Amino acid sequence: MTSLYTENSVIGRLLTIFSSLFPAATRPTRYLLAWLLIAQLALESASSVRCLFRQFLSKQTDASLNSYYRALGNGLVTDASIRRALTLRALAIVPEALRQEPILLSVDDTSIAKWGKHFDGVGILYDHAKHDGKSYFNGHAFVSLTMSVPVLHENAGKQQIRYIAVPIGYVMSNGETSKLKLACQLLDEVMPILEKRQVILLFDSWYAKRELLAHALSYPDLNVICNARHDTAMFELPDSTAGRRGRPPKYGKRLMLDEIANDLTN
Repeated sequence: MTSLYTENSVIGRLLTIFSSLFPAATRPTRYLLAWLLIAQLALESASSVRCLFRQFLSKQTDASLNSYYRALGNGLVTDASIRRALTLRALAIVPEALRQEPILLSVDDTSIAKWGKHFDGVGILYDHAKHDGKSYFNGHAFVSLTMSVPVLHENAGKQQIRYIAVPIGYVMSNGETSKLKLACQLLDEVMPILEKRQVILLFDSWYAKRELLAHALSYPDLNVICNARHDTAMFELPDSTAGRRGRPPKYGKRLMLDEIANDLTN
C-alpha cells in the first residue's frame, strides 16, 4: 500500500484519528477501515464498497477490492466496539477543569425511506412529520445515541462552558426488537465507560415508558429528563404491606397533574 501522505497532512491526521476507532483490529485492518471512512467523507455518500473503491480508493491505495471486504468482515470490529471507542474519544476532549460537569446522553430515532423492498430490515413505517396525506412509507428505522460533553469556550473575553454533541452510533430496528430495547442496549454499551460521572439521559415523550425508565434508573449515576404524554399515568411508590394478608399492590396512589402543580407552587 502506498504512503502518499505524511502524518502532518490532513489525510495523515484523519488516518490516525479513524484508526483509533478499531483498537482490537490489526494495523493493516485499521488502515483499510480508516480509508473507507475517508472515502465516504470525500464522496459524501456510500452507495456501496465497490463504488467507493472505483471512484476513490483505487486511486489512493494499492489495496484490492477484496482487501476492503475482508477488513469489513473482521470479527474483532463490531458496531459496539466502534461506539465504545467513540465514547472514549468524546471524553478525551473534556478539559480537566470540567471533569465534574454532567455528561448528556440523548436517545432518539430516525427513519430513512427506501425505494426498493428487498433490503434487510426494511418495513412499512409511520412518519408523524409528513403532512402530504401519506403518513406511511417503506424504509428503515434507526435508534440513535448522542453524547454531549462540556468544553471551555471564550465569549467576550470570558470562559464559558459549551457542550459539543458527538454522535455515538445508530442501531437499525429489524422489526423483532423494539426501539426501547435498542435504547437500553445502547445505554449498556456506554454506561460502564461513564462510571462515576454524573450523566443525564434526555429523550422525548415516546421513550418515556417503564421499560427504558426502569433500566436507566438502575444506574446509580444516571438521571433522566424527558417529556411525558398528557395521558401518561404516574403513581407513587406502593405502601408497605408488612403484617397484612393479601397480594401486595404494584402501584401506590395515582399522581394527578393538578396536584403536582399545586405542590410545586406551595
